[in-house]
Amino acid sequence: MRSRVDHSKRHFVKGLALGGVLAGISPIISPAWAGVPNTKSNTIPEVSGDVINLVIQETVVNFNGRSRIATTINGVLPGPTIRLKEGQSVTIKVTNLLKEETSIHWHGLILPFQMDGVPGISFAGIKSGETFTYRFDVQQNGTYWYHSHSGFQEMTGMYGAL
Repeated sequence: MRSRVDHSKRHFVKGLALGGVLAGISPIISPAWAGVPNTKSNTIPEVSGDVINLVIQETVVNFNGRSRIATTINGVLPGPTIRLKEGQSVTIKVTNLLKEETSIHWHGLILPFQMDGVPGISFAGIKSGETFTYRFDVQQNGTYWYHSHSGFQEMTGMYGAL
């Protein structure tokens, strides 16, 4: 009969072995971002300013040798980092090139409910082929994120740092 300690030790040793293997191959595995012009730098593009344009579309990505369709923002996954400043008035124009409705929710930001980006609750959503303009004042600083509240688009890549 095996004791609980033996079982725990076995899992611990397996975890160490797996960690060693991953550490050993990590130099040959690098993150990939769909559509980034310089993937060797492994940087996510940034956008800023008083007027920001975002385009939502499907993009073919390949992270593991198999091509898949992802929902991207400006052709990259994750979406570009959006840099805003407290006190700034910002206009963010979101164009939907998907076949279905989309949305962007600005997670954690204090803003008018019409700009919150939750379809069916605070606005109608962004129909295919249309552009929705978000306008709000940035009332606080900090690190946040944005993502889709439509279908499974967040899970297929539609998110980014804010």
